[in-house]
Amino acid sequence: MLAMGEEGYLKSVKAIFETADKIKHGLKEIPELKLLGHPHWILALASDTLNIYEVLDQMTKRHWNLNGLQKPACFHIALTLRHTQPGVAERFLQDLKDSVAVVKASPGNKEGMAPIYGMAGSLPFRGMVTDILKKYLDAVYKV
Repeated sequence: MLAMGEEGYLKSVKAIFETADKIKHGLKEIPELKLLGHPHWILALASDTLNIYEVLDQMTKRHWNLNGLQKPACFHIALTLRHTQPGVAERFLQDLKDSVAVVKASPGNKEGMAPIYGMAGSLPFRGMVTDILKKYLDAVYKV
């Protein structure tokens, strides 16, 4: 805030909200996806017809760093000032359309994170996910 001042901050917020509106409008052209809630700048996407985690995997292959979520199965993008640069929102929407097309053409892909997200989301005992993740982190960060 000190570096950009109030005027710069308000200009940045306006640009982020305009970019979010552009993406929300473009999502109407992708009927397989639905926007969750009524967001301002953090957009969560889900699907009733596709494995959303497979779409997430396809977006990752296109170099988008999105976050997978569970209950409901979805992923989200938190828009920042970097997303307001010319062409970025359009590229995101095109990559999303292309990702949906790939998943529609070949559902049930067994690679990437989709199977892991799906399995973790279906476990009846949620504490098991925490236990597995702790053991994984212990193994990764073992000194």
